[in-house]
Amino acid sequence: MITNDNHVDEMELARLGIKRIQSSIFAWGEYRYSNLRDAIAAAKRGDRR
Repeated sequence: MITNDNHVDEMELARLGIKRIQSSIFAWGEYRYSNLRDAIAAAKRGDRR
């Protein structure tokens, strides 16, 4: 049962075969990256300016 966007019944997820996976978001300046290597590359390019 879904009560709102932020809370989902874990048993419902299990019943549907959905796994919760934690992920990291990396921020550099105003940009957001889901891949750390991309964030590092952007920051290094930014240092050259």
